[in-house]
Amino acid sequence: MKESNCLIVASIFAPIRGGSATVYENIARLSGDGRAAVLATWRHYGTGMEIDGWREHDARCGYPVSRLELLRPRMLPPPRNKLVSAWRQLATDIPLKLKVAASALKLVREHRIGVVCIGELVSGAWIGEFLRRVTGSKLVFYVHGEEITTRYATGSFGARRLKTLRGADAIVAVSRFTADTLEKDFGVRRDRIFLIPNGVDTERFTSGSDDGVLRNRYNLGSGPIILCVGRLVPRKGFDQTIRAMPAVLQRVPDARLVIVGEGDQMEELKGIAASQGIADKVCFTGPVSQEDLVRAYRASALFAMPNRTMPDGDTEGFGLVFLEANACGRTVVGGRAGGCGRRDRRPEDGTAREWRGRPGYRKRLHLHSHRRRIQIVAGEGRAGTRKGQ
Repeated sequence: MKESNCLIVASIFAPIRGGSATVYENIARLSGDGRAAVLATWRHYGTGMEIDGWREHDARCGYPVSRLELLRPRMLPPPRNKLVSAWRQLATDIPLKLKVAASALKLVREHRIGVVCIGELVSGAWIGEFLRRVTGSKLVFYVHGEEITTRYATGSFGARRLKTLRGADAIVAVSRFTADTLEKDFGVRRDRIFLIPNGVDTERFTSGSDDGVLRNRYNLGSGPIILCVGRLVPRKGFDQTIRAMPAVLQRVPDARLVIVGEGDQMEELKGIAASQGIADKVCFTGPVSQEDLVRAYRASALFAMPNRTMPDGDTEGFGLVFLEANACGRTVVGGRAGGCGRRDRRPEDGTAREWRGRPGYRKRLHLHSHRRRIQIVAGEGRAGTRKGQ
């Protein structure tokens, strides 16, 4: 049977850093021979800012990338009334959809696309459905978790989500949790669900010594570093990590908390650090390069992300950062919410710790604040990552 070329459609794509962007980039990169093309954006729909380094990335990535300014409307406050909502539809949403549809259709024909893979279910489902209707291409949704667990307002995509998922030719689920949710909550046939757990490049993310570059750049001193990596949103639990730090500092005064990433919760998290009197002990780096991300893992003594499920159902579908940290030889402390708790239940490696509130989390951080224990557990985490490939 002849294989089909694939079009990956994603607003969150390299050089943006994050779990889904990394996954889609690697799919395109490893497909080879022009088997995959990408439709992405050069502006971030959330911040409204141009994506740093997108031209340089596209020039050297080795696969075809076509970019529009946006694939979905900017994130704006809710309209004040129906008149404003109608105006947005006419002035912004409809013209944007027409432009996206025309560009996507052109790519399908240029690259002889037989499969369209939609990376963002909520905002991109319509693109895949349109292309399948017009060109007969197969439709695949790449589903991570939060897009099927989060409850949406009446009249939004949430009302159409079930029909959309059931109508797909195939769905890739990144975790057993996601696959089970698709089958049990949405009635998707099991033979249409393909479980492909996210992987980590163990040639890039490797154990190694701290070269001191980040310590010098951010004036972190020589003490142990607790590292957080991810989009700064409530479900990651970074606020609880900050609140746990005063107790950690009582035992390890020279410890530092380093938070890598960007997001809407940035100012709130800085405020929490200030209210705890530890603003000088918490470093927010913002987004970093791939090279500096590996440096951050290697510089850390411990990786922490006490992820949790939010009241609206938003949760972590996989947690790729846990594997990246383990691949760099670092132990991790995290939550069991969503898809994170099913990946590794061994008590010795620190992975997938259940979140039961701040006191228990402090205790877990205390356990790993002892340097000798960190060295033993880090080696076990690295071995576990390689075994799981």
